[in-house]
Amino acid sequence: MRTVLIAGLTAAAAFAATATPAAAATGKGDTPIPFTAMIAYNQCVSGGATAADTALANQLRPQMNGPRMGRAVNGYNVSCARIITDTVRGRGLDSRAAVIAVTTAITESTLHNYTEAVDHDSLGLFQQRPSQGWGTPAQLIDPVYATNAFVNAMLRKYPNNSWMSGDIGAICQRVQVSAVPDAYAREVHDAQLLVTALWTGAPNLGVFEFHLSDSLTSSSATRSPFSYGNSPMTPIKGDWDGDGSDTVSTFDKASGKFFVSNDPATGDAQYVVPFGNPGEGSPFTGDWNGDGKDQVGTRMGGTFFLRTTDVSDPAEAATSIAFGDATDVPLAGDWDGDGTDEIGVYRPSTGQFFLRTAAGGTVTVLYGNPYAAPLVGDWNNDGKDNVGVRMGNTYFFRTSEITSPTETTSTIAYGNGNGAEIPVTGDWNGDGADTQGIVF
Repeated sequence: MRTVLIAGLTAAAAFAATATPAAAATGKGDTPIPFTAMIAYNQCVSGGATAADTALANQLRPQMNGPRMGRAVNGYNVSCARIITDTVRGRGLDSRAAVIAVTTAITESTLHNYTEAVDHDSLGLFQQRPSQGWGTPAQLIDPVYATNAFVNAMLRKYPNNSWMSGDIGAICQRVQVSAVPDAYAREVHDAQLLVTALWTGAPNLGVFEFHLSDSLTSSSATRSPFSYGNSPMTPIKGDWDGDGSDTVSTFDKASGKFFVSNDPATGDAQYVVPFGNPGEGSPFTGDWNGDGKDQVGTRMGGTFFLRTTDVSDPAEAATSIAFGDATDVPLAGDWDGDGTDEIGVYRPSTGQFFLRTAAGGTVTVLYGNPYAAPLVGDWNNDGKDNVGVRMGNTYFFRTSEITSPTETTSTIAYGNGNGAEIPVTGDWNGDGADTQGIVF
């Protein structure tokens, strides 16, 4: 099978800046504090820090006491902690993983996305080194890539969720391998403050706003924006009533509940469906029995749990399937056009989709760059779902069948590609083709 790796998009690279005198009061790793004013860095999120980032910095500053940042925290630092936190949460990990990552970034870069290497070839928020195999220079100054690279190393060195216990400073040291191993422990307090504030309200916007398009070739929303659900819920979509069109809904991991609506523009949930264990599941949706209606599902560990009764049915029936690695992203689609959805996973570290067939086999598709946002949909109205990815603000839709050795792709730029946006796809108008949208 021929696969094409699409060139990575590093939106942050477009926003180069030079450290301000305020940043000079902190310090980068072991670099002398006065020298940090001359180190170039990029914005961590497209458009830079928001007013909410600055407000949060002002709120937390009196409580912070770490030697790296302490009382000098500003909106830019918060925006960098925010993209780290958003990335970790998007992988379905516990907030402790974000505390570990933010602790490391405070210690290594004082939450600056440095583009200039002054300590050997160290770059970015985590001061990762290309020469040590962390990635290319361009990748290491992409905060999403750098965070995922750090988290992947943590998961390798602490399998079976063993990072959930033990000294955080020691975990940071084992993953990052610093010449100053005791430095991390001094920053855990400040990292915990940041993550606690960002985790429950990230991306500091409260209610979700959906911007959906009915056209794969339109860079603008064709529908009026509407609000439904709140962060940090997870947006989902499905054809809940069998009318042929998808509607967006949300999943709340903390409570293990799906808030499902056939008319989300009203802001009301018609059905609240508890399914799975609170605090554990990652959601997915699909038509498991071919009745034309989507049902909900949740993945806990490496096992898919599929609810086989309609969302409108208070009685619960379910089935389970073990598939993929525990750190994979769950998804589902009708890969063969038989009217029934099958499960699959996306592996961020390799950019591979592993799709389970109706016969129990697996089709593997390599598409896009590692750590892209995975998508599933019927892009060409042939009755079969396919894969896609979003990188930066661009959607890449694979239009050749998943079993085809020939790869064809359709692309569309949609949204800004900043860390606050969540991509969604669905058949919003019932024409048989899935199209793009964003939530922020």
